[in-house]
Amino acid sequence: MWTKGQLTTYREQGFLVQRGLIPPDQIERLRSAADEMMSEQDDNPPEVHVVREKSGPVRSVFCMHRNVQPFRELCRSEPIAGPVKQIFGSDAYIFHSKLNYKESFEGTVWLWHQDYGYWRYDGVDDRLASALVMLGPNTRNNGSIALVKGSHRWGVLDHYSDEITTSYKQWCITPEALREHITDESMIIPIEGDAGDVCFFDCRIVHGSNHNFSPAQRYSLIYAFAAIDNVPSGVENPRPDWVVARQFEPVTAELPESATSLGAPA
Repeated sequence: MWTKGQLTTYREQGFLVQRGLIPPDQIERLRSAADEMMSEQDDNPPEVHVVREKSGPVRSVFCMHRNVQPFRELCRSEPIAGPVKQIFGSDAYIFHSKLNYKESFEGTVWLWHQDYGYWRYDGVDDRLASALVMLGPNTRNNGSIALVKGSHRWGVLDHYSDEITTSYKQWCITPEALREHITDESMIIPIEGDAGDVCFFDCRIVHGSNHNFSPAQRYSLIYAFAAIDNVPSGVENPRPDWVVARQFEPVTAELPESATSLGAPA
């Protein structure tokens, strides 16, 4: 669980990094399961969805948290689910989960965006937060995530749909909005780390990641959590279940109620 100071830091800057939160033996099991899912064997659970780069390597693997045991266990564990319950002041469910993978020299960018810049079109409010678990080294050279500190307080910026840059349709912040708000390079915080490090971040924080320019593969597992009563409302052309949940099991239910004692955001 977080201290009051950690929760305050998260609320002020829009993210919090915890080093060595997940032990090596658990990381090994997660990496092994991830590699198995990326190989797309016939025994993959039907809800698991693999997206590949235009050049062929895996880009993302969605929805492993339901029936792939190491991922199911991690999102319910106290180190991950405990802070989430504190952030919301309530139970939470998995809005979606994904492994964002970047093959050496081929893994491509995630352009600057806010998650809520497109999640709002799924019929949810902004009570969402993500936990990024590093399953291996995440460096500037292999495309680690970068965040703009405090940008979760800017509201939702103008986004546009990009279906050209990568194989996966992205909702991206317009260049005009970026130039207006990111006025100095020092505002950009690269989140580098090693296997077992975790970065929790707000759904409104501006973030992105660069191409993998290195010989090292990048493994980043992301759980997107939503407050338990923040479920998608009816929208036209809803996105599929592997990316927007239709199951709302409270993954924080086994944690003590004291986890909510620090309160939901004002």
